[in-house]
Amino acid sequence: MITNPDALPQLIGEFRPVDEWQMHINQLFYGLRGSRLRDYYQTFAAADYRLAHALAADYFARVLERERKVKAEAKVKGGAQSEPQPQPRPQPVLTVMEWGCGNGNLAACFLSHLKRMDTGGAIYPRLRYVLVDDREAALESARDHPDLAEHLPRVETLCATVTDLASVKDASVDRILCNELWNDLPTKLMLRKEGEVEEEYLRPNLGESKHAAISDWSSFVRAFDAKDLRALVGFPPFLEDIIWEKDYRRADWKAVPYRKTITDFLKQIDERVLVPVNLGACATVKEARRILAQDAVGFSSFDAGTVELKVLNDPEK
Repeated sequence: MITNPDALPQLIGEFRPVDEWQMHINQLFYGLRGSRLRDYYQTFAAADYRLAHALAADYFARVLERERKVKAEAKVKGGAQSEPQPQPRPQPVLTVMEWGCGNGNLAACFLSHLKRMDTGGAIYPRLRYVLVDDREAALESARDHPDLAEHLPRVETLCATVTDLASVKDASVDRILCNELWNDLPTKLMLRKEGEVEEEYLRPNLGESKHAAISDWSSFVRAFDAKDLRALVGFPPFLEDIIWEKDYRRADWKAVPYRKTITDFLKQIDERVLVPVNLGACATVKEARRILAQDAVGFSSFDAGTVELKVLNDPEK
């Protein structure tokens, strides 16, 4: 008989940096419950049209303005030359990427609104909309969104991590939409203490009651460690029952990139105040700079965050 269900937590893993456990649990969550995401939360990208319409209107206006300027400059140059001018070249393909495809709602609403605005056919027929996600199942689900059906000739998918888009050529993309993705990317929790930078480590446990409910404990622990989704579905649900132990250890700069950026940033934060350091966001910005064309409309991100240091400096945030 269990007298105290939480008295004896049972280890299911060892201490690792918080970003490593974050990615581990994310893979389990999306693998085990990805089809039920909207049971847990709704987002502007996945369940509304207003963000997509605003992004489409902004893109439409900025592309038209850019092309107006190009034509004006060409006209000025042409007027200063006496020789015949070459025939105008075909308008280039416009590649728009959505990083983190969600359920396909943002793409469908973006493309539908852009098509409605583009009555002259100046932009929509040239558009190539690429859905990017690291899960093939998510891409297939997004493509199956009913409102995307009419736009499928314009839609492509790319199964890849947004921090490493090796298959995408340099300077080949006109617009990147990155909405509600950064919160899923690897993020460390770091602080300054007595002149050193420390980071949070976590160790997962399950309480005695959940331990008792799992008949083959060693098999469960192996499946959890290996992220073996096929095996884990045969065990009782456990994600909400994980008990996390915390520890703080000196940052291992051999394993942590962006050392100068991080240390310079943390100088603005009071000692012993824990702040998130989103390594994944840093990597996505680096990739975005590589693949965006020189005259690209650019990168757009919609995510949770703050621009005020006083918020980050608040220990109770």
